[in-house]
Amino acid sequence: MVKKMLCACALALCAVVCANAQDNNEKKNSVFFYAGPQLSTAKCGGGMSLSGKFSYLGGVQYEHNFSEMWGFYAGAEYTSKGTKDLMFVDGRSDNYTLNYVQLNLGGKFAKEIWGIDGFIEVGPYLAYGLGGSCEIGGHEMDGNSFDDLSVSGGSIYTDGGAGFNKFDAGFNVGLGAEYKGFRLMIGYQQGLMNIADEDLISNGYKNYGFYAKVGYAFNF
Repeated sequence: MVKKMLCACALALCAVVCANAQDNNEKKNSVFFYAGPQLSTAKCGGGMSLSGKFSYLGGVQYEHNFSEMWGFYAGAEYTSKGTKDLMFVDGRSDNYTLNYVQLNLGGKFAKEIWGIDGFIEVGPYLAYGLGGSCEIGGHEMDGNSFDDLSVSGGSIYTDGGAGFNKFDAGFNVGLGAEYKGFRLMIGYQQGLMNIADEDLISNGYKNYGFYAKVGYAFNF
C-alpha cells in the first residue's frame, strides 16, 4: 500500500514537473528588430484636402508571451510622419515633415496556421517630436515643424517653424506573420491629439496612417 502511494506521488510529481516545463516553454521572450515604409497623413476639419506622404520607420520591440496565444509588447522606434499638399480653402498649400521618437505598448494575440505564426497587436503609443522640415504657403520655414510659429497681424512669417505640439499620443493596430524568426507586419495608426497651432490650422490636425514592418525576431 505504501509503495503504491509512493508510486502515485512520484507519478503526480512527474506530471507537475512536465506540465511546468511545458508551460515554461510557452512563456518565451522575443526581441524584434524592424524597419519599413509608411503612408502618413492627417485628419483635419473644415473640408481641407491633403495627400498622403510616404516616409519610413525603424525600431526595436521586446515581447513576452504569457502563453502560446497571449502576450504583451513594448518598444521604441524612430518614425517620420507628415502630410503633403495640405490645401486650405483660401488657396494656401502646406507640406509638413514630423519626425518622432515613439514608444509603443500593447497586447498580442498569436495563432499558428499551417506552420506560420500569425498574430495581432493592439495598443497605445506615445511620441515626442524631434524636428522636421515645413513649408507653409509655398515658403520654406527657417525653423523646424515643432519650432514656434511666427505670426504678426494675422500673417505667418518664415522666421519660425510650424508650431506643432511636440507630444502626440494614439493607438496602433497591427496584423503580421512570422516564419522561423522572419516577420512581416502591416498596421494602422491613429493619433488622438490635436497637435496643430490654432494660427496654423484652426480646424485641428491629428496624425494617422498605415505602415509596414519587416524584420527578424530573436526568440529566447
